[in-house]
Amino acid sequence: MTSDSELKEFPFVEPARLRRAAVICHRNADADAYLSAFAASSLIRSLAPGCEVEVVTPGGMTTLTAKLSVKFPHRTVEGEVDGDYDLYVAVDVGDEELLNEWKDKLARGGGFKVLVDHHPLRDGGLYDRVLVDEAATSAAEVVFSLFEAKGVVPDALTSQALLEAILFDSSHLTIAGGSGLRAVVRLIDSGADLASARRDLRSEPDYGEVLAKLKGAQRVKIYKAGKWVVASTLVGSFQAHVARSLVYLGADFAVVAGEADGETRVSLRSTQRFLDSVGIKLGTQIAEEMARRLGGHGGGHATAASFTTGVGEDETMAATLARASEFLGELKKVD
Repeated sequence: MTSDSELKEFPFVEPARLRRAAVICHRNADADAYLSAFAASSLIRSLAPGCEVEVVTPGGMTTLTAKLSVKFPHRTVEGEVDGDYDLYVAVDVGDEELLNEWKDKLARGGGFKVLVDHHPLRDGGLYDRVLVDEAATSAAEVVFSLFEAKGVVPDALTSQALLEAILFDSSHLTIAGGSGLRAVVRLIDSGADLASARRDLRSEPDYGEVLAKLKGAQRVKIYKAGKWVVASTLVGSFQAHVARSLVYLGADFAVVAGEADGETRVSLRSTQRFLDSVGIKLGTQIAEEMARRLGGHGGGHATAASFTTGVGEDETMAATLARASEFLGELKKVD
């Protein structure tokens, strides 16, 4: 947990010297990443009014995020751009590899580099300062703590962005902790509207997503390990959505893999009950470990994680289930 004294030092550069800053999301930015970056930009501009801030979305945004960016507009860039920045702030990145080409730009850049995150820290060597709170369920909670530490009250639009980010990453507060709930109350006091946030985060299902979920369910393999139900399936896209839907259907632990763009992508989901009883943290104990074993990168949270590898989906799936059996014992296939 980052201390209040560390938060108060943000942005770690004399505001009068700040002329150009980049707030960087992970590739294919989700709602928590983009909205947290939007809010972080607002904070930087409050502290240094003369600073030009760009939000970086390597590889673009998800469909939902693109819709939200209309309500919460900001100048964004995707690929690497010319010139240096006085300040680099990476938000909700989790893994340096998710920065795409911006990882190299940060490594070369002369500006001060800060990580603001809620994922378990893997390697902070790229950054000059790391602000991480693993107890938070969203990056937005950590960004909001920066506002509070600096004594800056976010305006109504920024408060709305932070509220929607917290709702998104906490599954509409179902897994939110005390800090998240307290942040929600204070954001509402600052002008955010809960009903509006729920409407914004509600989206019509994409046809491709629907098809992936149905195909995933059609191909699912079910295993029993003691009292636990483990579900696995292979789909070419929307792995995270399919994994989440398998848990909604009743699986305690779901593994979904698929090959795309020359790599195998794997999404992992489990229930809170599974975590509390078994103690497997998907991000650190499975995703990161499998990425290390199979030559890829990954990470995530205790009940939601993902990783990519350069080996085929069948080999990756078999290795992931074998890793799960190290904790659960033999996985017996259910016919």
